[in-house]
Amino acid sequence: MITVLYDTNIILDVLMQRQPFYVNSTLALSLSGREIVHGYIAGHAVTTIDYIFQKQVGHVQSRQAISCLLQKLQVAPITESVIHQGLNTDYRDFEDAITYFAALAVGAQIIVTRNIKDFPLDREIDVLLPEQILTVK
Repeated sequence: MITVLYDTNIILDVLMQRQPFYVNSTLALSLSGREIVHGYIAGHAVTTIDYIFQKQVGHVQSRQAISCLLQKLQVAPITESVIHQGLNTDYRDFEDAITYFAALAVGAQIIVTRNIKDFPLDREIDVLLPEQILTVK
């Protein structure tokens, strides 16, 4: 079993049915909870997803969707250590730095995102597009 952290954009693609990303993001996320992938979402992403998604569907439906999501994914905690690691890198995007170090803290081997370029090349975790994880065995 591999440990995967799903980036915020993948979850929003699925919840908001964003085209043309919806199908591949849904397939990638569907691997979690099976014997293939142990899935995570970064703690800070949960509140971001709720903030964005509730504007589309309202408070109650957004919270229900997040509750369902958390039945499938575990939350990678955003600790003080994760924040300090993110602060002490040359990542341009602080949120991506936090995502990366949260993934590292839970032992993730892969981050699934549509924004591969936002993660540095010299990393300890593979960063894949949703369609790329579908071929990982």
